[in-house]
Amino acid sequence: MEQGRLEVTATFNNNEVLNPSFELSHGVDQGVQYRDLYLQTYQRGANDPNVWVAQPREQWHCLARVYPDRLLTYPVFTNPHAQRYLSPKHGPLTSVIFHRKVDEPLPETADAAVTEIDLSLPWKCFSESTYGLGLVPELDEVWRSLSGIPAITAIGVTRSGTSTVTESIAWITVSDLHRFRRNFQRFKRLAREHVHVARRWDVRNNLLATLDPDRFPHMAPAAAAAPLVEYVRTRGRRADVSERAQRQAAVRAVRQELATIATEAPAEVLQLHAEIERVTLARMIDRYATMLEQSLPEPRWQQFFENNLFVLSLVFSRPVRLLHTQFHAQASRLDGTGAQIGDFLFAEQGQALAIVEIKKPSSSLVQATPYRNREVFGPHAELSGAITQVLYQRSAIQSNWLLHRAEAALRDSQPDAIKCIVLAGTMPSDETQRRSFELFRNACKDVEVVTFDELLGKLRLLLQHLTPSSGTTEDTVPF
Repeated sequence: MEQGRLEVTATFNNNEVLNPSFELSHGVDQGVQYRDLYLQTYQRGANDPNVWVAQPREQWHCLARVYPDRLLTYPVFTNPHAQRYLSPKHGPLTSVIFHRKVDEPLPETADAAVTEIDLSLPWKCFSESTYGLGLVPELDEVWRSLSGIPAITAIGVTRSGTSTVTESIAWITVSDLHRFRRNFQRFKRLAREHVHVARRWDVRNNLLATLDPDRFPHMAPAAAAAPLVEYVRTRGRRADVSERAQRQAAVRAVRQELATIATEAPAEVLQLHAEIERVTLARMIDRYATMLEQSLPEPRWQQFFENNLFVLSLVFSRPVRLLHTQFHAQASRLDGTGAQIGDFLFAEQGQALAIVEIKKPSSSLVQATPYRNREVFGPHAELSGAITQVLYQRSAIQSNWLLHRAEAALRDSQPDAIKCIVLAGTMPSDETQRRSFELFRNACKDVEVVTFDELLGKLRLLLQHLTPSSGTTEDTVPF
């Protein structure tokens, strides 16, 4: 092992043991070199429970083994204050395997090994080395379910192909892990909303209706709320005819009595309106997230945004109104060539215009291979081409403004300031590629690049702000 900075007899306080050291050892397995990364471990001092002593190095936990073509990790809990300290994170599945680029040299220091391992982990799916590696707690159901298969002893993670079982290893694709993570977040949100609505009805009918019956008359929900698990299980099936009929009858009854209800319980009408808007937004978010998981062509996304301009308007910081879809920034020649057709042309509040160019979520944002070194990735041709395209459209509008200004919709606009936005791809999962992308798009002063998953994040943030917390009411002022 490398010579460590700390002696075995060194002592540590309660906070220091949460940031363990690492050491690296070299070895050979059937002629193949490897590196073992060891995690420093501790035990309580004999005389003071707040003083910790590092265990001998031969008792440190082997957290990972790095081969030229693969990475084996052995996730454990690393909080010495917990009873499960150093126990496997994934029960009987004691190891997680990752593919590794063969041309990458093996790390020569513990810091280099930790950096390589942490950067290779799928974003938001695995804990870092300091926290013992392994799946994040939000994905515990993945390994718990896999442990139900007796033949499985390890988890494998791959960035290509499909999820499968090879011998005793359950291989899961990174895309599947991200899908599980998004679905679990959605299930959590649905459960929270379900509980919130149930609590509100319970308090209203069993407390407010008693204290102030004039303002809060007893009202029964139109239909009994189904358990969340049943909702998730049956959402892909057609609802029973009788159930649909009951719901439709309830809606008709509310419409017929809306004037009376608004007079007798105006606060309830406002709350109902707000809840309908939240449910509508939640369904929109679910639909958008489902579309992201599919390989849809640009025309499908074009149609989606045309039908849901509210979603596309979230890329702007100011109010906008749509002027044209599939607009002609430059007319075609006599032979039909040379036309410059943009996706969306908006008018911002005032005289400014804005062009939005739509690509696909699958559009690549950075090159697959690094540029000269392992940390710099150039922009992909799809992204640079889209940026050039939208800049050319802006130039064409400005050059042909005398022709365009005859349009009634453009009479109040000017070509001096035309904002350019490109909606393309999803945020790279690799941290190094993500950093290169961020550096590139922040350097594009004339074009704003927004990813499809960032737009989804805005929708979810909006829903979060529109959903009152358990300790507030609709009338509570948030400031």
